[in-house]
Amino acid sequence: MKVQKEKKQAGKKKGAGTQVFSIRNKIIICFLVPILFMILLGGLSYKKAADGMNASFRDSTEQTIAMAMECLDMSNSFIQAEGLKYVVDSDLGKYVLGIYDNDPSKKRTVVDQVKTRILASQVGNSYISDIYIMPAGQQLISTKSKTQNSIYEEYMAEMTAEDGTLKPWNDHHTKLDEYLGVDASEYILTYQVKAQTGEALIIIDIKTDAVQEFLQGLNLGDGSIVGFVTEGGREIAVKRSAQEEQGVPIEGETVFADKDFYLQASEETGVSEVEYNGGKYLFFHCKSGNTGATICALVPLKVVTGQAESIRQLSVAGVLISSIIALLIGIAITSGIRRNMKRISGSLEVVAEGNLAATVSVKGKDEFRGLAAAANDMIANNKKLVQKVSQATSRLEESAGEVTGVSGVIQEYSLDITQAIDEINEGMKRQSVHAQECVTKTDTLSDEIREVNHVAAEVEKLVADAEQMICRGMEQIEELGKRAGETTQVTEQVEASIENLRRESDTINEFVGMITDISEQTNLLSLNASIEAARAGEAGRGFAVVAEEIRKLADNSAQAAGEIRNNVENISAHTTVSVESAKQAGAMVALQTEAVREVTGVFQSMSDAMDKLFAGLKEIVVGTERADKEREDALEAVRNISLIIEETAECAEVVKNVAEKLQENVENLNGTAENLGDNMSGLKTEIAVFKTE
Repeated sequence: MKVQKEKKQAGKKKGAGTQVFSIRNKIIICFLVPILFMILLGGLSYKKAADGMNASFRDSTEQTIAMAMECLDMSNSFIQAEGLKYVVDSDLGKYVLGIYDNDPSKKRTVVDQVKTRILASQVGNSYISDIYIMPAGQQLISTKSKTQNSIYEEYMAEMTAEDGTLKPWNDHHTKLDEYLGVDASEYILTYQVKAQTGEALIIIDIKTDAVQEFLQGLNLGDGSIVGFVTEGGREIAVKRSAQEEQGVPIEGETVFADKDFYLQASEETGVSEVEYNGGKYLFFHCKSGNTGATICALVPLKVVTGQAESIRQLSVAGVLISSIIALLIGIAITSGIRRNMKRISGSLEVVAEGNLAATVSVKGKDEFRGLAAAANDMIANNKKLVQKVSQATSRLEESAGEVTGVSGVIQEYSLDITQAIDEINEGMKRQSVHAQECVTKTDTLSDEIREVNHVAAEVEKLVADAEQMICRGMEQIEELGKRAGETTQVTEQVEASIENLRRESDTINEFVGMITDISEQTNLLSLNASIEAARAGEAGRGFAVVAEEIRKLADNSAQAAGEIRNNVENISAHTTVSVESAKQAGAMVALQTEAVREVTGVFQSMSDAMDKLFAGLKEIVVGTERADKEREDALEAVRNISLIIEETAECAEVVKNVAEKLQENVENLNGTAENLGDNMSGLKTEIAVFKTE
């Protein structure tokens, strides 16, 4: 019962472990998949809408900037027409040429008429700041002040380009401003054209406030900045905010003229994404081909994508609502599934504990009802199977008891037979062993006798050989004694030669010392010669070369003498060692001579002992021949006894094998009966767990 409980607990743990990725989680994931697709679809829709709005905004804003530039160019064309009107004015031409100089009254009338017309033009065109008519040699006519003397030459010197041309459009006239006391901030552009007759200029300034008011009327979105930049770098900038109906001028700050995105804009019109004051902006620009001025605009990207924010918010709201609904539906479905699964698993756990009378029930009309019916059928079939097995175990238990009794009787008889055969076999084995030992010992004795005969013959031969070798050894030793004497003489001669070599080494050292002294003297002579050559100047240059060569020769001689001295010292050291070695060799030769005499006596003693050994070996050979004859007779008798014992032992072995096989079969039968009994007991225990009623 304990084992079964452990199995059930292990099964529950295993089932719990497999529920990490449960059906509930799977269903929730299935609901989340379309939600993820909705999120993806919302993001793509937002991006697509933002891109489309961005493109549309770019196109429309670019067109707005271009139209604004066209509008300003049109106003500038009116100003050009106004200037050309005075260029072709006949009265003004006569005034410039000085025709009225002799008629002051007429001249005054013409000046007043011209001034009246330019004042009317100033009032009639809001873009005109001032008009100046500057003739050479005549008085200056302007809308700014009374008639004054002209500064035609100074003005032309300032405004004429290096190539001698006069640009029609410019953004300053410093000399004129200083002369008349004009504030340059009142105008943003100036138009200048020469009169058709005579030397005169018509100058028209474009009012800064008019251009600024025009820019204030351009609405490109909250936070956008619109600017007008002249070719010379003067700038008007206006910023749009939600609190103001019109754009607010930006004072004291350059927005476009000194920025890289403006300076690097190579095309006359275009749009690009830039950074300004840490924010992302779209930069629009359109350049006038007439005046060279540029209308610029900075529009925050959030203005461009602002309309797409509603799509993003709707997508987020839709995804959140869909997620909540999907989660609620998923939880409701999974709750029903979990309840039915708990009912089924609870009933099956009861069945697993052995209660086959339990039934499985579920709620609902889905697939779980079919699963419950299949589980009930399985329980009913298992119940029938357990009942049949319970009936069969009773009959098997009775048969197992009968088999056990019969196998016990057979086992007793087989044990008696086996014991008797073992006793007979044991006696035969002992006899066979003793006979075999006798044969073995006899064979061993025979082998030993033959070996003694063989050894005796070999020893006899070896003794004869030894006598011959002793004789030859004595002869060699005598020869060795002679050679030792000769070696002694040679050693004495070597000692004398080494002593002579040492004396010669001392003589060489004396010569080396002389060479060293000569080298030193030569160095001194070379030094003196060099000094004398230096004193002689140019005449002693050749002598100085010779002195230098002598010095080098002396240095080389000293170096060679040093090397010779080192070699001689090494030779002397080795000579000393050789003298000692020669003396030691002489002593060793004397010892060898004495040892030779001793060895000669030993060899003589060995020769006498060999003669005695040879006589004893002959007597041993005669005795072993008699023992070998007696051994052959005994060996024949023992072999006959051993053959008889072996035949008897083989018969006993056959009977024993038959008895052992019978014993093994009986033991197998007993084991089978015991296993059958154990299995019946276990089966009855297992079946007892199940409840069929």
